[in-house]
Amino acid sequence: MKLQLSLRFLFISIAVVAILLAMPIQRSLMQKRGRAWVESQNGRVSFSHKYDNASGGYIHDSEFPAPDWLVGIFGIDFFDSVDTVVLDNKTVVDLSPLTNFRKLRSLGIMIEIDDDLDFRPLVKLKKLESLHFAYADISAERLVEIRELLDWVTVTAAKHPEK
Repeated sequence: MKLQLSLRFLFISIAVVAILLAMPIQRSLMQKRGRAWVESQNGRVSFSHKYDNASGGYIHDSEFPAPDWLVGIFGIDFFDSVDTVVLDNKTVVDLSPLTNFRKLRSLGIMIEIDDDLDFRPLVKLKKLESLHFAYADISAERLVEIRELLDWVTVTAAKHPEK
């Protein structure tokens, strides 16, 4: 009887640990896929631990929130979230892979965009605060549409300064 209780406790304990780890593992795998896509676009990402909310800037030599040996085992995506994505090398034709970054705060598109680019996937990014266009030939009308679609996001464009 005591052995059955111990096995039952062991199985329940393993199930609880698996459930507790499932969410962060899923988030880290999604984020890893998103980073791979950004890399395929020759873009770049910045992580949350480098962003300082108080100053609104980045501290590039900030301390990482986990020891190197743990990061080596689990990967950086398990411990930190992507804060900013900059796409500045290839024409942007699809934004749906960005939905892998659930905590994305800032997006910069510094290159041409496809005329039919669909911005609706960005609606899923509830933490997104800013979207900036530079070197993108975007019309004022299209910019208004994007601002209406992403009404909680500050949308700016270098060619269309705010009045």
